[in-house]
Amino acid sequence: MSIKYIAAHDVKIVLSDKEKAILIHIDKHLLGCQTIDCLMEMLWQQSRELVPCNRIGISFVENDGIRVTARLCKTDYDNIKLNEGYTAGLRNSTLKPLLDEGKARIIDNLEEHLLENPESASTQLLIEEGLKSSLTLPLIVDDRAIGFLFISSKQAGAYQYSHAALVQVIVDRIAQAVEKIWTIRKLQQARTDYMQLLGFVAHEMKSPLAAAMTLGHTYLEGYLGETDPLALDTIGKMVRVSGYLVNMVNNYLGLSRLETGEMKYKPTEDVKFLSEVFDVAWDTVEARYLERSNQLSFKRPTSDIAITADVGLLRMAIINLLDNAAKYGYENTPVEVSASFNKGHLIFKVKNEGFGFTEEQSQKLFKRFSRLQQPGSEDRKGTGLGLYLTWWIIDKHNGAITTQSEAGQWAEFTIDLPGALPVFD
Repeated sequence: MSIKYIAAHDVKIVLSDKEKAILIHIDKHLLGCQTIDCLMEMLWQQSRELVPCNRIGISFVENDGIRVTARLCKTDYDNIKLNEGYTAGLRNSTLKPLLDEGKARIIDNLEEHLLENPESASTQLLIEEGLKSSLTLPLIVDDRAIGFLFISSKQAGAYQYSHAALVQVIVDRIAQAVEKIWTIRKLQQARTDYMQLLGFVAHEMKSPLAAAMTLGHTYLEGYLGETDPLALDTIGKMVRVSGYLVNMVNNYLGLSRLETGEMKYKPTEDVKFLSEVFDVAWDTVEARYLERSNQLSFKRPTSDIAITADVGLLRMAIINLLDNAAKYGYENTPVEVSASFNKGHLIFKVKNEGFGFTEEQSQKLFKRFSRLQQPGSEDRKGTGLGLYLTWWIIDKHNGAITTQSEAGQWAEFTIDLPGALPVFD
């Protein structure tokens, strides 16, 4: 038989000073590794000081518990055949006793092992890489099977019982570190996948909603002839609801682009804030004001104000502030808006009469998915993303956004953007 199984208590070893120092180093640095690449590099460098090693790999037991998948490896050669993603069943594998009994496995001669187990495709791949023998240990945390640590050599018979016992001293800590880092990596990937899916769904929703709004406005503005007043009222409601959905979709798209790194700040010089940013933003949210009988009271400067800005992003920020002012304001009340130039800065303010917020609540305003619950505002629907995205956008413009409020009375948001200049026609 080319294969041997060793339990931790089968072999008693006396560690040399060098081995103790290496094990202490591994133990000290394992949990400090924040990435899987850092972990693999440290294991690669240190394990070669303890045991013969031309290849080190880590495989994980899948959630179904019946398959194992190769995920990580490091070698001192380029001819890698057993690549990441290789999967094999555990049911009849010689790996099964490692998980069931916590034993290590030594294969003295991979070629002989393949003759005894011709169905082992992984052994065939390792032989093609030029490897002759291997040492394998289970990675187990709190009786949960995480995976396996594979150490392989180009020399036949390279591993003794003492090698297995030496690695077994530290394998539990390796398992803990591997599980922690791999779990974080999977969570990060899951988050990225979720954000990409969110972006896809939001993007697919945006076009038909925009088309519905355009068609609705075509009827409302009489381009298709006379329409029954009751039908016009219904169409108006549909347009307003569609406007709300478009704004919500835009926020989800913004979050997806932000979290996946696709939202880039691309500034343009000499952007006219009033005509290129504010007026377009107002056209987008005007239906919300009509729906709630809010009146825009805009203290508009006599001349436009030029700034360096990403027009699309800044429009999104202004839309969010204007929309929130109506959404969280009392019906049939004015929303006071002003834009002014002050010592090289654009100052933009939005103030409503509404639910407002407390000083304590103001600390949560710009956090992702944060929604404040004020008495009477329970029916106000929102994503909790608008102010988060607005803060991010203003920060990218090297600006600041501040708030003031009296709970139950009013709320005011102020944007301060540097690098502004008045426009003289």
